[in-house]
Amino acid sequence: MPLPKVLAGRRRLRFAALVANGVAQAGVAIGTAMLVRHGFDRLITPQTPLPLGEGAMFAAGLCAAIVAGAWLRWRGHLDAEHLGQGYVHAVRQRLFRHVAKIGAEGSRRMSRGAIVLRFVGDLSALRQWISLGLARLTVSGLAAGLAIAALSFIEPVVALSVGIAVAVAAGLALAIGPNLRATTRESRRRRGRLAAQLNDRVANIGVVEAFGQEAREKKRFGRLSNRLRHALIARAKVVGLLRALSEASASFASACALFVGAFQVGLGLASPGAVVAAMVVAGLLAPRLQDLGRVYEFWNGALIAREKLEQMLALAPGRRRATRRARRALKPGPGRIEVSGVHLRGVFEDIQAVIEAGERVALVGPNGAGKSSLLRLIAGIIEPDEGRIRLDGQNIARCRWDDLRAAFAIVSPELPLLRGSLRLNVTYGATGASAEEVKDTLTDLGLDPLIDRLPAGLDSRISENGGGLSTGERARIALARALLAKPRVLLLDEADANLDEVSRNTLERVIGAFPGTVLFITHDPARAAKADRILCLEQGRLHEAVGDPTTAETTPPGLRLVATASGEHDDHR
Repeated sequence: MPLPKVLAGRRRLRFAALVANGVAQAGVAIGTAMLVRHGFDRLITPQTPLPLGEGAMFAAGLCAAIVAGAWLRWRGHLDAEHLGQGYVHAVRQRLFRHVAKIGAEGSRRMSRGAIVLRFVGDLSALRQWISLGLARLTVSGLAAGLAIAALSFIEPVVALSVGIAVAVAAGLALAIGPNLRATTRESRRRRGRLAAQLNDRVANIGVVEAFGQEAREKKRFGRLSNRLRHALIARAKVVGLLRALSEASASFASACALFVGAFQVGLGLASPGAVVAAMVVAGLLAPRLQDLGRVYEFWNGALIAREKLEQMLALAPGRRRATRRARRALKPGPGRIEVSGVHLRGVFEDIQAVIEAGERVALVGPNGAGKSSLLRLIAGIIEPDEGRIRLDGQNIARCRWDDLRAAFAIVSPELPLLRGSLRLNVTYGATGASAEEVKDTLTDLGLDPLIDRLPAGLDSRISENGGGLSTGERARIALARALLAKPRVLLLDEADANLDEVSRNTLERVIGAFPGTVLFITHDPARAAKADRILCLEQGRLHEAVGDPTTAETTPPGLRLVATASGEHDDHR
C-alpha cells in the first residue's frame, strides 16, 4: 500500500492557490519597486517638486502594497497549513487502515513505540515538509525568482549580483545536505529507541517495581536520554549552520544591491531611484531567502520519515487475508463448526474436527501446542495454510468479515480491556445493546458491586489493560463484552485462569446458560470434565480425550481423530 500522493483531490486546488500567491507576492514586490523608483526620483529632483496630490497617491500606493503583501503572506500560511494538514490526515487514515488490515499478527513485527512514532513524529515531519517546506519553496521561490527577473529590467547589474549571492548560498546548503541527513537519521534512531524503552517500561511499571529494578531502569533511561541529547545537539549544529547561511545570503543580497547600486550611480549608469528600488526588492527578498534556507532541512526530515512510513506500510498481514473483500453473507445458523484438513505451518497439521451446535467442548493440551492458534483459526482471525473451516456449512474464508465478527466472540488474555469508560468496554462489540441488556448481563456476572464502588458507575474510566481492577473483575468484564455481542459461538482462551472460586462459579454458570456453542481452553481437569466433550491438542495432532479427565488420561496422539467433515469418527487402531 503506497503513501497517498501529495497533490491529489482538493490538495491540487490548495497548491494552485500557493502558486498564485507566489506570483502575486512577486507582483507586489515589483510594483513596490517601480513605485519607489518613480517616487524617489521625483522627490530628489528639486526642479520639479512633487505635487501634494501625487505625493498622497505615492503614500497610498505604498500603504496598499504593504497591506497586500501582509494579506498574501497570511493567506499563503493558511493555504500551506491546509495543504500540509490535509495530506497528513490522508496518510494517517491510510496508516490506521493498514494497521487494522494486518492486525495483531502483522503489527507484532514492529514495536508499539515504533508504531506510535510513525503516527506522531513521522507525520509531524511530513507536515513540516508540506506546510513549511514545499509551500515555502513554491511561494517564496516564485516570489524571489520573479522579483529577481523583474529587477534585471530595473537594474541588470544589481540583479546579477543578487542572483549570484542566492546561488552561492544554495550551493553551500547542498554541500551541507549529506551531513544534515546523517545527523537527522541518528537523532531519529535514538529517539525511536528511547520511545520504545519508555513505552514498554511505563506500560509494565509494575514488573519493574515488583523486582526492584527502579535504579537499573533509571540508569538505562538516563543513558538513552543522554545519547538522544548528544544526537540532537549534533543535528542542531548542522541546522544552525544551514539557517545562518540563509540569513547571510539575505544580508549579502542586500549588501550587493547597496554597493553595486552605489557604484552604478557613481558611474552615472543608474539613477538613485533605481538603486533604492533595487534595495527595496532585495529587502523584500530577504525573508523569502530565509524561508528557502529551511526548505532543505524540512526535506531531509520528510525523506527519512517517508522511508519509515513505507516500511510500516510494507508489513504483511501474516496468517490472515491481505484483503477482506469477500462479499458472501454469512447465513444464520445454530453454530455448528467443521474443521477439515487444517494445516498451520510449524504448529499443527491435518486437523479434523466437528463441534455440534450448542456443545460445550473443552480444549486441553500442553503449553505451546497451538490451542490459542486453533481458536483464532476457527474465529477466522487468521487463515490456515491448508484446509477449510465451516460455520453452519459455510466456508468462513468466503464470508464477510463483519458477519464473522458478529458470529464469534472471544475472551482471551491477548484481548485486554481498553482505555476508556467501563461502558465503552462492555458494549465494545455490541454498541446497540439496550441499557436493560447491559444491566442484566453485568448482574449475571456479579459486577454490580464493582459498578457501585466506582465513582461514576458505568461511565467511570479505566486505564489500559484494566489497571486498578482485580483479575476476576477484568475477566468478567471481558466476558460481558463477549456475551453482549450475542455471538453464535463463544471462544474462551483460559478465561478461568487465576480466578477465585466465586468468579469461577460465575463463569461456569454463565457458560452453562449461553444459548450457542462454547469452545474453551482450560488447564483445569475438573472444569474440563464438566464439558460435553474434551479435545486434546498435542504434538501437532488433535484427538478426543477418553478416560478420566481429572487424571489427564487421553488416547495416544493420532489414535482417534475427533471427526471427519461428514461427522463420522475415524478409528485408526
